[in-house]
Amino acid sequence: MKKAVSLTLLVFAVVAMGAAGSAVAAAGGNGHTFTQTDNFHGTQQTSDFNPCTGNPIDLTEVSNIVQHLTSFPGGDEAWGTFTEEDKVTGVDEGTGVVYTGHSTEWGNFNVNERNANDTFTASIHVAGSDGSSISYHEVAHESWDANGNLTVQFDKPSLTCG
Repeated sequence: MKKAVSLTLLVFAVVAMGAAGSAVAAAGGNGHTFTQTDNFHGTQQTSDFNPCTGNPIDLTEVSNIVQHLTSFPGGDEAWGTFTEEDKVTGVDEGTGVVYTGHSTEWGNFNVNERNANDTFTASIHVAGSDGSSISYHEVAHESWDANGNLTVQFDKPSLTCG
């Protein structure tokens, strides 16, 4: 859930930047659709906790991330999406087990005068050098009506330690 909320906030931040650019474009009078696509390819090192042992885990992710935003300066509509795919290697500091595998995260948001929504999915599977495995899947979604009332909300995470 923590990652889902963080990623949703990241997407909203991107939209805010796009909307600011759209406002400038609208003030200039061109009224054209604003669209932007960003790509990231690289290696990231982070630390987290192994959800199965509770031990700290040092992670290396070789990532491919694509983020896309579209908005309309003369209107009230915007949408964005991102996809992240990672090759994952992690070392559990407590057990020394080395985990290798793959993760995929995807998220989107849509905003217009009638409604707004965002959705996030994540799938992670890694295999440990001791024969263990960690699998995680999550789907989260929120929808709002034209008055800003939350109409649908759910978050369904699933963790399997093997």
